[in-house]
Formats: sequence, structure tokens, C-alpha cells
Amino acid sequence: MTRARRPGPLRTLTVIAAALAGCLVSGCGGGSNAMHPAANLRAYDLTEPAPPIDQRPTTVGVADSDLLGLPGDGVEKSLGMMRSLGVTTVRLLVPWAAIEHTPDAYDWSMVDKTVEAAYSQGFSVLATLNSPPQWAVAPGQPALAGRPASPAAFGRFVGRVAEHFRGKVSAYEIWNEPNGVAFYAPAPDPAGYTALLKAAYPEIKAVDPTAVVVTGGLGAVVDYGGVAMDPVKFVTGMYAAGAKEFFDALAYHPYQYTMKFSESWHPDAPLNQLAGIRQVMLLNGDVDKRVWATEYGEPSSVVGEAAQAGFLDDMLNKWRNLPYAGPVYVYTARDRNSRSTAAEDTLGIYRSDGTAKPAEGIVSSHVRPHGLPIEKASSAPR
Repeated sequence: MTRARRPGPLRTLTVIAAALAGCLVSGCGGGSNAMHPAANLRAYDLTEPAPPIDQRPTTVGVADSDLLGLPGDGVEKSLGMMRSLGVTTVRLLVPWAAIEHTPDAYDWSMVDKTVEAAYSQGFSVLATLNSPPQWAVAPGQPALAGRPASPAAFGRFVGRVAEHFRGKVSAYEIWNEPNGVAFYAPAPDPAGYTALLKAAYPEIKAVDPTAVVVTGGLGAVVDYGGVAMDPVKFVTGMYAAGAKEFFDALAYHPYQYTMKFSESWHPDAPLNQLAGIRQVMLLNGDVDKRVWATEYGEPSSVVGEAAQAGFLDDMLNKWRNLPYAGPVYVYTARDRNSRSTAAEDTLGIYRSDGTAKPAEGIVSSHVRPHGLPIEKASSAPR
């Protein structure tokens, strides 16, 4: 089927590239030791570990790629908006390229800002690890989107992240949409991606056995040459490559801008793809593992604000009744430009001026029965 364009490739990579450029120009803070390898391998001084993410399908979080690199108190304000809804978990980017600019030299300042802010406000963090620096990608491949040349190097990076954020990150998502060339160039490769899982999983568990390791959220795409691979086919390839013992939950991004999630009249509808993914999991004995929706959103520029709210309500209602579903993360908190006609600019549940869309009320109605009590929503519990 012809699938409406969905967010991620341009939006997320643009955010990361812009944040990195700003860091290089003005510095990201962190003092003179920011690039010193030994000075930054310690974990935070822990007072109270972040709570685990509730893995029931009634858990509704927010995925916000735009927090990375926000100036001033923008991160705290954006998280405060999410907190006001009662949200207790957020999905944050932790890009490899933002941390290990050169081999074995770690600059944590950019990601520290977002993770520390989320932790201090009491959120459980799902950290998405992807976007390799130029030195780490395979020859001829682009930074941020190219596949790593060495799974072992990626595993070492992941281990450093798990050590640094031990107690402040509750779950790790290994890559983002590896079944599309926009994030895994030169072409989707289930076996190649599984090698990354095999390198990352033991590194995380050695440092933080309680952390949940989630596969990279798979895009709701159809086979298209070497550009995209159907997620059911991709998951089948992962199991064939030995992925079973190297993840705790599987992630999927069920975007479809012209079809509600509950609709399944087309064979390639996200709900049908999800059923296919689940069938592959069952055939491989993964009865107890859940599927997380680590991104789902609907642009108001495509359907209008009222219909955007309807799409989200439909998805959250259907998702919570799937017996194998895990948490769902709404993408995203705030529009980049509410006046834009571009889909990727209008996915927020708030407008770019900070005022609420109808979707805000829908998300709040799904969060509050299970998330932070309303009277506590504006203050951190610590």
C-alpha cells in the first residue's frame, strides 16, 4: 500500500545534527574534563534509583526527540508540560555521535542535560541508543544513519552509557527503525542489526541487570527494494540470526497517517503487521515478551487537530486491550511549527506556542488513571 510519510528519518536526524552543530559552536558545558575519557566513565552519585517502567499497556509515555540540545531551561519546561499530564516515563535520544566524538573520548554534557532533568522530575527514562559518529560507521556510509563498522565498538559504547546512567535510565532501546535505510544504511539487514543486539545486551546487563533492553522500534513500512523491509520479515530474520536471548521486549512504531490504528482492512495495516510480529515471536517461544510502541503520533497538519485527537484516542484504546502489548510512547510533546503544512512539524499534543491541542486532553485522560495523581502532577516526587 502507499503509506503516508511518517516521522523519524528527517526529523530525528535533523534534531541530532542541529544539536551537535550547536554544541561544537558554543560548547555544551561540563567543564574542561568533558572530553577526558577517565573523568566521565563514572555513574551519577545515586540517591534513589529511577523507578522501573510499568510494562502494562496502560502505561502512556511521551517520546520527545526535540529535547536534545534545547537551550536554557527549555528541557525542564518541556518535561514540566509532560509532568502536568501525569506522564511518568519519557523516551529520550542518547546518540552515539553526541557522546563519543572520537574513539574512547566521552563528552556526556549534552545527554546529561536531558537525562538528569528527567530523573530529577521523577520520570522513568527509556534511552534510545543510535546515531553513530563518522569514525564508527562502515566505510562510505553517512554519520548518524550508517551501520556501525564494528558491533564490538558499539557494544563498548553501550556499556559506557549503562555505567554512566546506572540508576537514572530504566530501559534501553537499541537503535531506531533499523528496518529502514534512513537509520540503517546502506540497507536494512536483520542479521547485521542482531549483531548490534548481541554486542549491547550483555554490556547493559553486566552493569545494570534490572534494566530492560528493547529492540529498536521497527517502522510500519512495506518491502521497498533495499530501502525498507517489512517489520514481520525483519523480525523473522532477527530470530534466524539468534536474537532471541538478546532482548527483553520488542518495539514497533505503528504510524499510519490516513488509517486509524484499530482499522485493519488493508493487509499491510499496522495492526495486521503487529499481529504478524506477534506470531513470529510465538513461533520462536517468546510468549512472555511484550511489544512496546516506542513511537506513535498523528500530525494535525494532515487530518486537523480534532481528528488528531481521535487518532490518538483510537490507538490508546485499542493498544491497552492487546494482551501482549507493553507501554506506548506518544510522539511528541510539542509542534516544531504549528503553522507548517509539513507532517513532521505538527505531531505535538501542544502547539509550538505551548497551548494545548485537543490531543492533550485525550492523552491526559489515558494517563491519569494509571500515571501520576493529578494533584502531584506539577511537582517532582523527589
